[in-house]
Parts: sequence; structure tokens; C-alpha cells
Amino acid sequence: MKEKIHFIINSRSEKAKLILKKQIDTTSFWHNNFDVFMWESLYKGHALELTQKAISDKSSTIVACGGDGTINEVARYVIETDIPLGIVPLGSGNGLARHFKIPLHIKGALQVIKTRNIVQMNAGLANQNFFLCNTGVSFDTHFINAYQNIPSRGFFSYFKSLKAAFTSFSVQKHTLEFDSQKRVVTPFLLMICNTNQFGYDFSLTPNASVSDGKFEMIIYNKSSYWSLFKLFLDSRFDLNLSSSFLETLLVSEVTITSESDQTVIQYDGEINHSPTNELQVRLHPKNLGIIVPKQK
Repeated sequence: MKEKIHFIINSRSEKAKLILKKQIDTTSFWHNNFDVFMWESLYKGHALELTQKAISDKSSTIVACGGDGTINEVARYVIETDIPLGIVPLGSGNGLARHFKIPLHIKGALQVIKTRNIVQMNAGLANQNFFLCNTGVSFDTHFINAYQNIPSRGFFSYFKSLKAAFTSFSVQKHTLEFDSQKRVVTPFLLMICNTNQFGYDFSLTPNASVSDGKFEMIIYNKSSYWSLFKLFLDSRFDLNLSSSFLETLLVSEVTITSESDQTVIQYDGEINHSPTNELQVRLHPKNLGIIVPKQK
């Protein structure tokens, strides 16, 4: 009896979906070795339902085909199993795929899945919200909100979103508790990062590891328009990130208390309005098996 493989597909691009389905249907490997199921996610949260269905269907491999949001939805249930997760990046930023150097074209990503080269990665919980890449409570939430309201995608949409978010954001005080320390900070940017990518090759944590049991907490204190623009360029083009304004700390667990009564949180690019002013970030108790390219 063949093993089952489930492709859970979510993309704005009809062309990408057609190419993906054609690649699978016309490549003998998939149907010679698997019973293949291709399910399309049609609305927010649908990928969660489809993942549960694939797990119940005794899938041997589940492949998330979409952006970081889709991968997050699929992974939050897969992590509770021993099923490996494959990735076909069909999103805009594709931060997780870029971290693992998974090809951004469909044919190459499918070739990686064929190898079944699996690594174990850490995941995080932010007030029980699952994340793989990063979470934050500062300028990033305004930036993501602005980016989601721009219909186009790409590098210049990132820049437009930065400009729009900068005009609406004001810094606030946060109390950090981690490793028996307590600090009060008023940062422009406060994020907990698991991977070395935000998407589109932007990175403030180039040395981040997903398997060391630690997150990188970044605190950025400068808030002028010019400093933000410079940070934007430095993080995109792998230039020297100024340690004068950017502090990076390794943590496995941290509690962030904001001065406002409610906290806006982002996790893997999804916005969540918390009814409390406290954000507790910790490692997920289990690791996730991800299919990645073999190291050369």
C-alpha cells in the first residue's frame, strides 16, 4: 500500500496553483510512490481544518504550499505528530523558506521534498499563539498592518508600508522579565525571532538558529526616519547592523508587559489583539520536522 502525501495549497496566484498541480500530475515520482491529495485552502483558518483532516487520513507527509501564514497554520497541528512538513513557497516574503534555502520556484521546492531530508526546528508560543519565525509588540505590528492594506506585494510595497507605519506609530514603555532579569525599555522595535528572515531577504538576526533552544530578542532604540531607512537598507542588503542602537539577546522564555491596557501582537505576520497587556513567549514543548535541502 502506498503512503499518502497531502498538499495543502493557499495562494493568490491562480497561475502558481496551476503550475504546482501540473508539476505533481505530470511527474511520475509522486503518483508512483504516493497516493496524492491536493487540497486548496479557501478561507482564513481553512488550512487548519485541512491539516487536521490530513492527519486523520494517516498522511505520511504534509506539504504546506503558500506563504508564512499558511505554513504557520499547517505546522501548528503537524508539530503534535511525527509527520514531516514540506514547504512549497507561494507567498510574498517566504521568510521560512528563505531561512532554510528552499528554492522559491515550484519545481525546485518539489525536488527538495523528494529527498525527505528532515531537520528538527524549534517553534514558539506567544500567549499560546503558535509561531515559527517571529513575534513582536512594537513597530512591526504597525508595519504588518500597513502592508496588509496594500494590494500589491514586493520590495517597494515593503518600503511604502514602512513609511505609512512610521507616521502612525509611537513608542511605549515595556517591562522585560527573562533569565532572572527585569528591565524597562522604550524601544522602537521589540521582537522575538526564531529564524534569520523576515521575508524578501530582510534580516536583523543573520546568525539565528532554529535548533538551539533559544530565541533572539532584538531591541532597537532609534526612531528617526533616517535611522529606520538605514535599518531597512542594512537588513535587506546584509550590511553592518549598528550595535549602538540594536541590541540582541538570547532567551528561551520572556515576559513582556506593556504600559497600555491592551497589547497588539504579531506572530508570523498575523495580527492579534490581546485583552491583556502581558505577552509571554516561550518555546513550544515539541519540535517540528521540516524537509529541507541537503547541505552541500
